[in-house]
Amino acid sequence: MEIRHYDREKDLAAVRRIWREIGWLSTEAGAECLADFLAVGRSLVAALDGEAECMVHAVPGAMRYQDADAPMCAVTAATTSRVARRRGMALQLTARQLAAGALDGAEVAVLGVFDQGFYDRLGFGTGSYEHFFRFDPATLLVDAGFRPPQRLAPEDWRAVHGAMLARRRGHGGCLLHPPEVMQAELIWRPNGFGFGYGEGGVLTHCVWLAVADGAVNRGPYSVQMLAYQTPKQLLELLAVLKSLADQITLIEMSEPYAIQLQTLLRQPFRNRRLTRNSDFAAEHSAEAWWQLRVLDVAGCVARRRWSGEAVRFNLALTDPLAAFLPDGPWRGCQGDYCITIAENSVAEPGRSPGLPCLRASVNAFSRLWFGVAPASSLAIADDLQADDPALLRRLDEALHLPPPQVGWDF
Repeated sequence: MEIRHYDREKDLAAVRRIWREIGWLSTEAGAECLADFLAVGRSLVAALDGEAECMVHAVPGAMRYQDADAPMCAVTAATTSRVARRRGMALQLTARQLAAGALDGAEVAVLGVFDQGFYDRLGFGTGSYEHFFRFDPATLLVDAGFRPPQRLAPEDWRAVHGAMLARRRGHGGCLLHPPEVMQAELIWRPNGFGFGYGEGGVLTHCVWLAVADGAVNRGPYSVQMLAYQTPKQLLELLAVLKSLADQITLIEMSEPYAIQLQTLLRQPFRNRRLTRNSDFAAEHSAEAWWQLRVLDVAGCVARRRWSGEAVRFNLALTDPLAAFLPDGPWRGCQGDYCITIAENSVAEPGRSPGLPCLRASVNAFSRLWFGVAPASSLAIADDLQADDPALLRRLDEALHLPPPQVGWDF
């Protein structure tokens, strides 16, 4: 097996073949766009007999921690051909992408998962639940008026990317920096189209929808991108979706940041009962489709501002990543740290005598530090233990954060 940087002339045809094999490419426009997508960020390939059989792509971005952004490495594609499974290629390429991201200054890494467990071997921990709704747009309890929106097409990808960068975000909200990532997303979505509004030539709020073949006349329409900066803008976009009810029976979307979407639906329980087992069944589900991991312990710890009584402890951190990396300047986050959670939090290498000790995998510590789950819960259901139960109670208080909500599919 040969591992190397992606080379367009040598590898593009093979990567297109991989993506067609796994069902990620279905149109010629998507195949053409793939070249532009791979030209941004960083792409690594693993080859057998000179032919690329696995590719992992990553781009720089940012993840909101409290009210400031942490530099982020987003793994945006990990693909393996039909003939190269179970050789560890994807794990080795992803590990190298994380090491490169860490050396470039990323403090945290994220990725979407095909299922839970595979990327745990690289130190990733399960992210927070995202709530998904399927509903008849006629049931939206939105009375706000709306102006005729402007049509958006895939050619408007730069404007949509700008709106996503400027959107309202909270803790955990993610950005992917290269605009070309949006170009690919809009082209790859089936029958994609959007609505938006702008001021002074700048798109301020928009919604992008995808529609499966054969569903254009009745739905479901799936909301893929939602960007707004003010409550009024969100209500205007929801009013536009409601206006589609004259023809469209079902909308699918994830819950907007800090909005309990169920409260904006008329009789949600009744509608679920009435439509059960229908092609247009109303549903509310939740799943954790993404994972994250810390790349820089000191950098992430420094982002926590805690005005309560300082919490100090020793951290013994394990990290499985080194097993998938060659020798190099960064081989994961394993080691001993002395952590102080305060107004100016800090992580220092080594141990301080007399402090309680927290033992954790980087998987569990990442979930703890970003607010996915409290320490007391992770001590039950993840690889995290404290030699003093009082430390868990103090960590529950000092790291009480809103569940991170990424707001961007990757």
